[in-house]
Amino acid sequence: MFWSDKLVNKRKCPLCHSMLENKYQTYVMVAQSGEEATPFITGNDNGAFCPECPVVVLDRKSFERAVEELAERPDSRISGSVQFGVLGIVDMDAIPEEKKHLPLGGDDNPISIVEFLRETNTANRSAEAPQKGKRLSGNQRRRRR
Repeated sequence: MFWSDKLVNKRKCPLCHSMLENKYQTYVMVAQSGEEATPFITGNDNGAFCPECPVVVLDRKSFERAVEELAERPDSRISGSVQFGVLGIVDMDAIPEEKKHLPLGGDDNPISIVEFLRETNTANRSAEAPQKGKRLSGNQRRRRR
């Protein structure tokens, strides 16, 4: 998972450079206000998925708005300065047919999450991506172009 504001081109996959495709998904998020962390689920089309590799680029501003909207609700436990994170995608296909009518997250219908890997995970880096602070050789510069 990558945040859009951290990428040079948010329309292309940061790993394989394929064009990303926006898709509606249901996300599991957590918002922290003070000492209390509040998990919640939101559905939107603010994620762009790579058709070639397991990468999603999330539009940070849109997810910030989702947290702000939650904080504005009168029954919300979130207020003041809020930090948030997106944990993963709800795997709707993992819900058995006989439980699709039950509320998601209840005792009889737990939430199945496809968790995101951390953006900084070195396993996600391209083999040719330079380490921070390391100079590229002339050959590496030509290949990147």
